[in-house]
Amino acid sequence: MGKVKPSKTTVTVRLTDEEYEVVQRLCTLKKTTCTGYLTLLATNQAKKELLRYAAEEYMEGGASVSTLVKKTGLDAPTILDEVARLTGEDTRAVAGFLSAVKTLSKANNDPEFYQVAVKVLK
Repeated sequence: MGKVKPSKTTVTVRLTDEEYEVVQRLCTLKKTTCTGYLTLLATNQAKKELLRYAAEEYMEGGASVSTLVKKTGLDAPTILDEVARLTGEDTRAVAGFLSAVKTLSKANNDPEFYQVAVKVLK
């Protein structure tokens, strides 16, 4: 049984002669086709834009991580790593810490324990 090839969609890009010459020159140096290069370029840029969108939406409080995972197709750790990179803090570590503290607070019937942890983080 042979491999099933993924379906493809054709997208047309119109370039001026000057733009095409620049792309063609680069493709010649990289020993690749214009189509291959532009496909890679567009895909990489789209992924960067999706990640930037997700991180900004999350930081602005516009959407939860789970919502952004569904909207962008990115995974939660990737989004949270980008948020951490942009804000300088590891939000996954903070979320994990608070989750553990909340569990301990409930298990020991000590709601103040959780409140103190939240204050410490601020």
